[in-house]
Amino acid sequence: MSILFRIAVPADDTLAPLAVITARQLAALRRILRAEGDRIGTALIEPDDIIGDSFEVRVCPLALATVTAIFDHDPAVISVVEEAQFRARRVCVHHCANSAEITMRVALTSDSGLELDLAYGNAYALLEALGVDAESVGEIALSQLRERIADPATSRRAMRFGVEQYLPRLKRLADSADGTDDARLAWA
Repeated sequence: MSILFRIAVPADDTLAPLAVITARQLAALRRILRAEGDRIGTALIEPDDIIGDSFEVRVCPLALATVTAIFDHDPAVISVVEEAQFRARRVCVHHCANSAEITMRVALTSDSGLELDLAYGNAYALLEALGVDAESVGEIALSQLRERIADPATSRRAMRFGVEQYLPRLKRLADSADGTDDARLAWA
């Protein structure tokens, strides 16, 4: 099991757009994403090797019309893709085995994939190094996070716990939210 550290914004707490798609549309989306990914030299489906019931796709590097044309420019799909591109997020595709419904929604992860997905031991050690209660779910304001990362005592604690390599990645994650005053680091 692991804990995902990500940037959370107030928009994450609102009801995000959702689109229902067909299996044929999903297959067409996967073909387009693979072709476009090969063309631009980056993977647009995460993970691409084993696609289960839920996976994420990158839509930010592509034009809105390129993605939505697959779905005959369905307004619900346009809503999801546009929101994902506006917020620089991925799109989550989920297949519900019980209802056989395939849905798309804005993912909680960034398009650039800066999030940290750490095993419990490393996650708890990183939280302790930051001086935060080692709980499996929580959040901290980015201003507080930046202060703690800049504090030399945090670096010393991180070295003592063997997680110093995660501090620059955590700083880069926090920097990705520049210009967003109410953003916070969340983990779960």
